Amino acid sequence: MAMIQKLPALGLVALLAACGGGDNKSAGTTTDTTTAAAAPAVPPAAPAAAPAAAPAAQGNVVEVHLVTTADMASGHFEPAEVTVKKGDIVRFITDGKTVHNVSFPAAENAGKSGLPPQPGPYLTTPNATYDVPTAGMDAGTYHFQCDPHAMVGTGMKGTLTVQ
Repeated sequence: MAMIQKLPALGLVALLAACGGGDNKSAGTTTDTTTAAAAPAVPPAAPAAAPAAAPAAQGNVVEVHLVTTADMASGHFEPAEVTVKKGDIVRFITDGKTVHNVSFPAAENAGKSGLPPQPGPYLTTPNATYDVPTAGMDAGTYHFQCDPHAMVGTGMKGTLTVQ
């Protein structure tokens, strides 16, 4: 039973050592010092900064907002006509007020190669994004739409011109 009572105290000592608290007067000072010395050697900040550089290498990011109408029955792309250079990324951003997605229907883009995977994911939360890289797309004009709103005939459509 005495061992069970010591476990919470040992846990508290380990917690204080990990948090940098205390003044090394506890019984486990050598273990605490080693733990405290090892903590700065593992900074998580360096890996987090690396992914941010990847989009810049691909080209410019051009934003298109998926905006829901006031009655939430439809929406529109803002802007609905987008012109980019090959290699740019088109970032679709939803307002999150209703379900939107982005697709490039094969029937409306006959003969076009390099279309994004069909359909794009459903975006349901504010500021959710879907990136469409244009590096694999040939120069030309592509038609895109929001599938849920195209199915109900509200015409949420746009065009993408790749130069």
